[in-house]
Amino acid sequence: MNRIAYFSECLRDLMIEKNISAAALSSESGVNVSRIYDYLSGKAPATHNAVKIAQVLECTLDYLFGFESEYEVCKEYTLTSDCTQRFREAVEKSGKTRYLISQETGMTQTQLSNWYLGKQIPKLISLVDLADYFNCSLDYLVGR
Repeated sequence: MNRIAYFSECLRDLMIEKNISAAALSSESGVNVSRIYDYLSGKAPATHNAVKIAQVLECTLDYLFGFESEYEVCKEYTLTSDCTQRFREAVEKSGKTRYLISQETGMTQTQLSNWYLGKQIPKLISLVDLADYFNCSLDYLVGR
């Protein structure tokens, strides 16, 4: 499943369902309206923008990206920890080395080490792939 394409469709559907325009979503979320249109046309959002949009639409990232199929209103979703901490936990729970994860995902060992050590935060597209790989919630990895 192409999670970014799913996000685009889900975003469009939720905006129609909630009767919210791109301009209104932009105003409420603080995400530039041109970015909203980018996302509607299939571009991947930045993690912080996806979180802001999910907050306004009162849903989980997992719903927006197709990890869960049922919409549940989520008004009080805040960041509870950082992405680095959650990534470390996912790696440790998997029982796999970063080398093996690199081999199985196609992500570089340098990327994985930088994320594990907190030197960088993964881009959302990488977090989506990692959520699929670890079979865990995208919201969990983001720290929601």
